[in-house]
Amino acid sequence: MMDYRLENYQDQWIHQVIHMDQAVCYCPEYRASKMLHDYPSRRLQLAWAVYRGELPLSDRIGEISFSSILSRQGERWQNFRECEEDCTDVTILVREMLLEKGYQAPCVKALHEALAAGHGRLYPEAAAWDLPLDTASDTAVLLDEETASFAADCAGAFKGLFDRKQMAFANKAEVYYLGFEYFACGLVAEGKAHLKALIESCQAMGVSKVLVLSAKAAYLLRTFAPKLGLQVDFEVLYLPELMDPIPVRQKTYVYAGSFNLRYLRNEALLNGLIPAASGEKVPESTEFTPLLQGDGRVNCLTIWQKPVGAEYETFGADGALAEAIACDAFSDMEKAGAGQIIVFEPTALTKIRERFPEKQVFYYTEV
Repeated sequence: MMDYRLENYQDQWIHQVIHMDQAVCYCPEYRASKMLHDYPSRRLQLAWAVYRGELPLSDRIGEISFSSILSRQGERWQNFRECEEDCTDVTILVREMLLEKGYQAPCVKALHEALAAGHGRLYPEAAAWDLPLDTASDTAVLLDEETASFAADCAGAFKGLFDRKQMAFANKAEVYYLGFEYFACGLVAEGKAHLKALIESCQAMGVSKVLVLSAKAAYLLRTFAPKLGLQVDFEVLYLPELMDPIPVRQKTYVYAGSFNLRYLRNEALLNGLIPAASGEKVPESTEFTPLLQGDGRVNCLTIWQKPVGAEYETFGADGALAEAIACDAFSDMEKAGAGQIIVFEPTALTKIRERFPEKQVFYYTEV
């Protein structure tokens, strides 16, 4: 495997800057700002010019390069079925390059300050959960900060699910910071050190399996760690993969999130987990995010589902842009006309509950 350095991603980078503007209408940043520099190929083309010395580095180019929420929505791979990893990898490595060239990204200072204030955590208020414990178990549980914080009122539902499945864990469900923000801020070396320590803490438990509760945790351990040359000597289990189908008896919209749909490509898994009453599409629904007939799951989960927002802390992000991105996703939920929404992404749970107080909004373990 090649080293995770920008000089090793030249072909991928060149490929990304080739204009493919038919996907611009799906890019959440462009849909919110209507500014073409927010489209992935244009952002990376500006950075390419800086890298080659064709443009001087400026704060404006830095701001543009750091503006994406890394949702993987509206990138060229979706139209051409190319590797979904390339644009994210190049974006992260470009941000690292711009920092090395002297760009003072506000998110870097803010991230360091937040971690210092939280003693290594971004959500220090998130508490450990009471999950089944069995020191003889061959499986540990990794409770990530986002799940522990945003889905805190679902801890009992998780415990009930594990009790019914007769699952117990070798460790207490303490809260772990995953560290994706390091990479999103271009701090690759710091992120690698943090992820290495996280993996080693899991390996020190002496188990053969680690159950993760979020798609982001599954992605970091299964896909991203090997890119960094980090060895994971245990099997990574993701909870929805172990669950039986969830029957629904009313029109239900399912929000899966970017890490599920575009990082892990779990669209088939989640479509199967919450069955639709019918595969018949609503005629007036959109091409890539079709609505379905009947009293069951009313949306077909695809790689095109709009993100409610970034699934990590975006320190210093444009609030108006973030709100516009969220409202764009909410509009699809409104069009579905469902009375119930089931959410698989912890960071979106509170946002969706606040936006739709009249609907029943559940985290997936609650149903």
